Amino acid sequence: MDWFFLSLVAVLMFYGLFVLRSAVLGEAEGLFVRQVFWNVMGFSLMVSMLFVREDTVKRFSKLLYVLALAFLVAVLFVGTEVGGSRRWIRTPVGGFQPSDLAKLALIVLLPEVLTEGRFWLSLILATVPTALVFVEPDLGTSVALIVVWFFAVLASRVRKKPLWILLLLCVAFFPIFFFFGLKDYQRVRILAFLEPEKYGKTYSYNVIQSMRAIGSGGLFGKGYMRGTANLMGLVPIAHTDFIVSVIGEEFGFLGILFTVSLYSLLLFRIARWLPHVKSEYWEILMVSASSLLWFHVLENVSMCLGLLPVTGIPLPFVSYGGSSTLTFSIIMGLVLKGIAIAHIERKE
Repeated sequence: MDWFFLSLVAVLMFYGLFVLRSAVLGEAEGLFVRQVFWNVMGFSLMVSMLFVREDTVKRFSKLLYVLALAFLVAVLFVGTEVGGSRRWIRTPVGGFQPSDLAKLALIVLLPEVLTEGRFWLSLILATVPTALVFVEPDLGTSVALIVVWFFAVLASRVRKKPLWILLLLCVAFFPIFFFFGLKDYQRVRILAFLEPEKYGKTYSYNVIQSMRAIGSGGLFGKGYMRGTANLMGLVPIAHTDFIVSVIGEEFGFLGILFTVSLYSLLLFRIARWLPHVKSEYWEILMVSASSLLWFHVLENVSMCLGLLPVTGIPLPFVSYGGSSTLTFSIIMGLVLKGIAIAHIERKE
């Protein structure tokens, strides 16, 4: 057991609840109670991954992938439509986002395929769920799935030449994809990122309000539960996508720095054990899991600061969300198992 790693995740969960309590104050305070439940369940699942046999993880990876595809197809027909997108399947205990299951499925399946040297099969396996998520449409999660595949290939021992050729082709065809592949609102979001003032009352409204809230916090912030923009609800969906605006306004620049530092410590802890991992499977899994965490943190914090386009990517363990919390808990549990294996192999 890597107690430091486990403690970091626990601190992130407690910190997330601390921030969320302020973000939902006076509005949807029941969400706080739900998040406590998700955190307890998630932490339990994370620890339980230590007791799952390696062959069991590999055996169920294919079933998990098929289930993820089935749910991704189902959500297009029976999913709840919000803002023109179908991303959620409603259940008695809350919303379920199939794209989260797809992230987990790729993280456990791709290492097995890549250890066999099957580059093109890995590309196909990643492309199918990415395309289904893109159709919802959910551009941010589509990019997240591509990031998982890209870093999984980088960490593997397959020939990298096809990867660089594909990367060059993607760059070359991006203008065509921008005009003919994206939805109108997705294109406008990118344009709004480049010219936020022009779209200040529409697509850039959330970002501008978030930047104002963060800027008003200064270095030390206004104090816990004293954020004006937060209490007045000036930043929409502050408890999910724009949770960083609450942190910035109430705890200032130092609060955002503290938040990023927690994730950095988690990533450095994983990097500290990677050189000791002898199994290619677990090495690929830990790298792809780290890349997903890194992408979520980078995108969420940056979009709240107006540094990247808005994509609706949550901040792991801090933003409100049941399926996101459970997914990242299981993924971090698998990373914890990889660290445990590396620890045993180093001693041997």
